[in-house]
Amino acid sequence: MEALLHNLKLSWYSIKRAPLPYALTLLILSLGLGTFFSNATLYYWMNRDPIPQKSATLFMARINSTPGDCTDCFDPPRVMSYMDMQKMSGSGISSAEAAMFSSDAYAKTVENQQATPSKVELRVTQRDFFKLFNVPFLHGEAWPDNKARMEVVISKNTALKFFSRTDVVGQEMLIDDKLYKVIGVLNDWAMLPRLYDVNGRRSAEPAEDIYLPLETAYDLAFQSNTQNRYFNVDWDGNMANYPQMARTNFVNQLQFWVQLDGPEKVQQYQQFLKNLVVDEKAAGRHTRPEGNKLDNILDVQKAMQATNDQLDAFALVASLFLLVCVVNASHLSLNRYMANQYEFSLRRALGASRWQLQSQIMADVLLSSALAFAAALLFAQLGLWTINSLLPSTAALANWDWQMLGVMALFVLLISYLVTLYPALKTSFSPLNQQLKQ
Repeated sequence: MEALLHNLKLSWYSIKRAPLPYALTLLILSLGLGTFFSNATLYYWMNRDPIPQKSATLFMARINSTPGDCTDCFDPPRVMSYMDMQKMSGSGISSAEAAMFSSDAYAKTVENQQATPSKVELRVTQRDFFKLFNVPFLHGEAWPDNKARMEVVISKNTALKFFSRTDVVGQEMLIDDKLYKVIGVLNDWAMLPRLYDVNGRRSAEPAEDIYLPLETAYDLAFQSNTQNRYFNVDWDGNMANYPQMARTNFVNQLQFWVQLDGPEKVQQYQQFLKNLVVDEKAAGRHTRPEGNKLDNILDVQKAMQATNDQLDAFALVASLFLLVCVVNASHLSLNRYMANQYEFSLRRALGASRWQLQSQIMADVLLSSALAFAAALLFAQLGLWTINSLLPSTAALANWDWQMLGVMALFVLLISYLVTLYPALKTSFSPLNQQLKQ
């Protein structure tokens, strides 16, 4: 430890003797690292497994039942109708299943009826949603069944926003001027990326504010705010007729998720879908080619064509920019070491071993890494702000956890070592007589 502190002190003296070349090297290196970190942060959050303990068992199911002849249409629509959801439910094969769509509304508390209502994001779904995606409850619980009921589950932030506390089970809210009872409050929870609903490229958005029963939403004519398609629907636009019309026509807005615990269950459910299509074709209701899909949650972005190509392009550009910065920083580092070569030559002449010289260089690397890490985080934060201004949908991804910070620190240490590797080898292993002549 004493030797390390001594070497760090010598490194600091070397920086103070020629601060400008060192500062330029540090600036170039930290700028490259910061740009790389800002893009790597978004890329990490968008490509991680958000629920590794059960991701292998979660699937989005679809069938190609859209009406109308189309001999070359093998891909099912991204969203399905209420009729198809009912036929695909209750197979007895899945351990959990839930249909869902996203919507929005305006809410306020009963106590503040005169206040201006606030816009809220809704997740219209069924009771198994919380089991499928391991959604934790802070207070209360989900609905006991999938029947229509004027009851909602709200997020922790929503409870704090409207009630200034979290234990609000039993309290009432007005949502679009309809009275609902709060039966559950979720604990802090967010799935990033939000793979249970990637429609509209919204997988980077935070979790919803309020969770509403599916049947209630149909009764009250809530509709999807991401994708809502009508096929061969004869409707006069009268919202009073919407509940019956949406349940008995091809009003496509639902996604349907199932939990299949093991490969055997997957095969059984695939066979169940095949049998369903056979029955539908026999009844004359399935005119298109069979195109059943059972997409795992980790493949759903690609299946729904919802991958963010812009982030991939930014990541590639950031990697190339980092490479350029490393090459330039290494060149500046070589010049700095060559300028201080007389110190290394003198130490070698006095009997210092190459290992002792390498120890001094490693102290330089540690000090450079600490300074570069701090500066890189600053540039990375600036980069995240810039990207979020260009791509507002990525705002929820602009954060770091301790694991990411640890990986970043190790990466900075590695890059700093690579920057000084060639100068260190040239300084430590050049012939001593040649160095003394210079």
